[in-house]
Amino acid sequence: MKKVLGLVLVVLLVFVVLTACSGAKDNGSQDQGKEAESVTYKDGTYQAEEPDFDDHGWKAQIQIKVEGGKITDVVYDEVNQEGKKKSEDQDYQSNFKEQRDVDLLDAYDKLQKSLVEKQDPDAVDTYTGATGTTSKFKALANEALKDAK
Repeated sequence: MKKVLGLVLVVLLVFVVLTACSGAKDNGSQDQGKEAESVTYKDGTYQAEEPDFDDHGWKAQIQIKVEGGKITDVVYDEVNQEGKKKSEDQDYQSNFKEQRDVDLLDAYDKLQKSLVEKQDPDAVDTYTGATGTTSKFKALANEALKDAK
C-alpha cells in the first residue's frame, strides 16, 4: 500500500511539474498577434506644440511626416519666446552638457530616429539624462498623431 501511494505521489508530482513548465509555449503566438496589429497612419504632415512656455521660457514643438501609412520623418525642437530654437542655441547646449553630461542634439536625434523605427510614441525609450525632454517628446508625438489614426 505504501509503495502504491508513493508511486501515485511521484506521478502526481511529475504531472504538476510538467504542467507548470509547459505554460510558456503560448507566448510566441501572442507576440505574433502584436506584430500583426501594427498601427497604420493616414498620410500627411502632423504637428503639435505645447500650449505655453515652460518656467525656463521654452515651448516644445514636433512635426511628424507620414507616408505610405508609416512615420517617415520627425522633427522635434523647443523654441523660446523670440523664436530661437534650442538646437541652435550653443550656450544652452553647452550648459546642458556641462550640468547633465548629455548632448541635447544627440537626445533629439535619438528620440526622432526611435519614433521612426518603432512607429509608436509610447515605445520610444527614455533618453537617460533627458527624461523631461523624452516626456515632452512622447506627449507631443501622441498629440500630433491623434489626427493620423
